[in-house]
Amino acid sequence: MRALEKSPASLLVPFYFFLLGLLILFSLILLVQGVTGAGRNDSFTNMLFIMTGLTGLVSTFYMIRRYQVSVQKMLKERKTVVLTVEECSKCSYKAVRPFREGDYVYGYGEECPRCPKGSGDTGVENRMVITAIYLEGGRQEERY
Repeated sequence: MRALEKSPASLLVPFYFFLLGLLILFSLILLVQGVTGAGRNDSFTNMLFIMTGLTGLVSTFYMIRRYQVSVQKMLKERKTVVLTVEECSKCSYKAVRPFREGDYVYGYGEECPRCPKGSGDTGVENRMVITAIYLEGGRQEERY
């Protein structure tokens, strides 16, 4: 069994969010310090604390939103193609086609193009059986 391998980029994401959490905490502390010290004599320092806290919160939420947009864009670009394999039970002809809604394994697909169409074929005798449904490009990536 293979050990779990993580890329360096996937290890940086938790660290990135940890730093963002610290920035939010620090910004909130500065904001509270500025608001609670509003009655004191040094109003310039209080205003500076409030502005620094608000700037930190706004920039942190902007960075989180930018990360969300990049992940959504990456997921939108990654298109998965599902394929259906049909097989004729009479002549063993195989056909691969794009998946359609309603396809299921051991269900009936299209008519076999190789088998002759007799006048008595009214049911499922001439139709191919769906033997597999899979993602194009091999296996799906596992995430832990």
